[in-house]
Amino acid sequence: MNILLSSYDFHEEWAQDIIRPLLHQDMKVVVIPFSFDEKEVKTVDDYDQHYGVHGQHIPYILRPFHYYGITDLQVNGISLEDKSDFNHLTSQSRVDHIIEQINNYGFSDILFFTGGLPDQYFERLKQFELIPLIQKSSALIIGASAGAMIQFDHYHITPDDDYPEYHYQKGLGLVSGFEIEVHYCHSPVQDMGIQRVIEEKGLPTYTVANDGGILCYQDKLIPFGNAYLVNNSEDKEIFF
Repeated sequence: MNILLSSYDFHEEWAQDIIRPLLHQDMKVVVIPFSFDEKEVKTVDDYDQHYGVHGQHIPYILRPFHYYGITDLQVNGISLEDKSDFNHLTSQSRVDHIIEQINNYGFSDILFFTGGLPDQYFERLKQFELIPLIQKSSALIIGASAGAMIQFDHYHITPDDDYPEYHYQKGLGLVSGFEIEVHYCHSPVQDMGIQRVIEEKGLPTYTVANDGGILCYQDKLIPFGNAYLVNNSEDKEIFF
C-alpha cells in the first residue's frame, strides 16, 4: 500500500477520512530523510540543523504521526561523533540501523519518504543498497513531494527553482501506470508538464495539491483532498 502526497499536512481535515483508519498508535515509523540538496547540506552539522533531533524539518515531519497517536518514530538511528566529515553523514552504521529497522518492521508499519530533491534521494538509496529492501518491504509507504515521486517506476520533473529543464527520472518501481504533478497550483508550467506526460507517455495523470493525496491499494487508486485525474483516455493497467 502506498500513499502519495505533496505535503506533510496529512493530519488535517482533508486527509483524515483516508489516513485515520490506516494509522494506529502501536505502529512504528521509519523516516528516511535522504532527499536533501547536497549544495546546501555540506556537513553533518548542516544535516543535523535540518534533520537532527532538533532539526528544523523534524517537527513538521513528525506532527501528523503524533496527531494520529504514533510515538515510535525512527529518523536517524545513530548519533555521529565526528561532525567534521560529510561522508559520515550517511555512515555505514547509520545505514545499517535503517536496514535493521526495515527488516524488523512488518506489514502494519510505515516507511516515510521526505520531500526534497527526488533524483538525489534515489541516488542515495541506491548508493547504500536500500532499494531492494524497500521494494520487498510489506510496510505502508508514505511519501511527500519528492518522497511521492520516487515511488514510481519513472516520473517527470517539471521545471522549477531546483530543476531548470523538464526531464524524466527513474524511480523505485513501487507504483506505475500513471503519473502525478505534486504541489499543483494551476501554473502554466505545471500544465505544460502534465500535457507532456500525457502526450509523450500516454499516461493518466493526477494533480496533487498541497492539500491532496492518492491512496494506492491493490488495483485501486483513491484520490482524496485536492487531487484530481486530468486524463484517463486510454485503458492503462496500473500496478502496485
